[in-house]
Amino acid sequence: MPFLRTLFLLSLLFFALFKVHGAEVDIKGIENDRVLKNVRAHIESLDIPTASYQFGQYQESLQSKVAAATQVFGYYHATTVITLPSGTPNNSSKNKKWSLQIELGPITLVRQLSIKIEGQGVEDKEIQTLLSSFKLKQGKPLEHSVYENAKNELQSLALSRGYFNFEFEQSNIKVFESLNAADITIHINSGVRYKFGDLRFGKDTRSQTLAKSLTPFKTGDLYQASQLGLLNQRLKQTQYFRHVIVRPLVAEAIDDAVPIEVILTHKARDNFDVGVGGSSNIDGARFIGKWKRPWVNDRGHSVGAELYVSSPEQYVSVDYKVPLEDAIRNYLSYQVGYQAQDDNDTKSHKWSISATRHWTVVDSDWQRSAFLRIEQETFTQGLEPEQTTQLLTPGFTLSRLRSKGGLDISWGDKQTITTEFASESLLSDINMFRITAASKWVRSYSQHRFLWRAEFGGIVTNDFDQVPSSSRFFTGGDQSVRGFDYKTLSPFELDSDGERELTGGQYLAVASFEYSYPVAENWRAAAFVDAGNASEDLFKDPAIGIGFGAIWYSPIGPVRLYLAKGKSDFGETRYFHISMGPSL
Repeated sequence: MPFLRTLFLLSLLFFALFKVHGAEVDIKGIENDRVLKNVRAHIESLDIPTASYQFGQYQESLQSKVAAATQVFGYYHATTVITLPSGTPNNSSKNKKWSLQIELGPITLVRQLSIKIEGQGVEDKEIQTLLSSFKLKQGKPLEHSVYENAKNELQSLALSRGYFNFEFEQSNIKVFESLNAADITIHINSGVRYKFGDLRFGKDTRSQTLAKSLTPFKTGDLYQASQLGLLNQRLKQTQYFRHVIVRPLVAEAIDDAVPIEVILTHKARDNFDVGVGGSSNIDGARFIGKWKRPWVNDRGHSVGAELYVSSPEQYVSVDYKVPLEDAIRNYLSYQVGYQAQDDNDTKSHKWSISATRHWTVVDSDWQRSAFLRIEQETFTQGLEPEQTTQLLTPGFTLSRLRSKGGLDISWGDKQTITTEFASESLLSDINMFRITAASKWVRSYSQHRFLWRAEFGGIVTNDFDQVPSSSRFFTGGDQSVRGFDYKTLSPFELDSDGERELTGGQYLAVASFEYSYPVAENWRAAAFVDAGNASEDLFKDPAIGIGFGAIWYSPIGPVRLYLAKGKSDFGETRYFHISMGPSL
């Protein structure tokens, strides 16, 4: 018995795998691609007849499917002539072609269109704008999908704007086939527009102050679903929570005010991230470790630390974040850090302590931050003797990031400008003013994608020799001028053996242009040209890097592979660059 049962199941599986569905049908007479595609979609669900007694039923099904497929586009008089496959009806039609000659006939036009709305939605500009943009027009061909889409769009907009009692009092299409005409009626009662009620957090009392500071609406404001989405997004951006749900409790509304339930699942008390990797910019492996405690107290303070170790560079830092008006756009951060570097003729050890005030302005994409940093760096640069410089540096940063496309950014731009200064009269060893500005742009036209990049910097000081190595300018590498090793472009001096010793530049100017085009699934081919240098005079002796490469959109993000040729005062070089991460 088990053997027979197994044999029966295998037979069923074999039949299912090898049963032929969807007769091959040659359709003639339809020039409208949308109608033709719909007819094909309808008849593909029919099983091919394999015996003569099935032919009659199959022909009736074809006629019915063609009628259903054409009527949704307003063709109520379509005629279909069916030609059987070659051979007699007694022969099997399997693997043979049927033929349909379809005449669509006259199209049905919208004769009368009656759209009426009652309730508070009459005065809603968003609803009125949608009504005026409807594709349903008197005198236009009747399309049932346009009618259904119009109803769905109207209902979705109304619900998103708080008309929770919205209903269609009357909605129908009356078709007069003999007149090739149709009358459409859509009568709506929007009801009242609800308002935002109070926020409800259940037993979660710790998050109330934080969530309320991020709420973009007040109790009594007119309901908008987009405002709930914005609150949801802001709560996620705080990085305090593992899951966030913000939803209206319509059934519990009182006096047209809808309570808003906020359900927050907190992250673990301590969060750790560890990573090991490599880059064409840095020789050898690198290790990154991060720790963060999202909640230090009920006021939303957080603390974190980061450790980075590679052969040429190591650093460790501790951050403490204090929300002011909110934890995303308006907060204070304090940082203590240590950095060591031994690479490209630079040996340095730097300690720093800083305080930064972050804030944004309403209806602005720009993030502002003002900082005060005290640092002490002991360094040897090139042939210069070791020295120690202490700086007390106030500064200001203005930045903006906009993008579309997730990890595969198809449109976006990023701008950053930072100014900072130090003065001998303010606990610094030198007078110094330093400015850096960077901009990236990604734009796509059809499948063509362009990336522009520019970076500028300058230092004004009374003693450049005392400017720390970390503040001087170097360039070169896969994020600046490709075709050169990481940070190997700068002014230099010759040692006793005639070897170049980098000194770092007082100015920086870099520009880049890249073009890419898809060549396979998840792959784009790219070509680029980079130019720039770190120098003693702005725009002096720019190095040039040209090349080509490929971008692979892996499951963890874009991976960039470039083969580049560089030309500068140092001579000609060739490098293979590998980098990861989004374009901006």
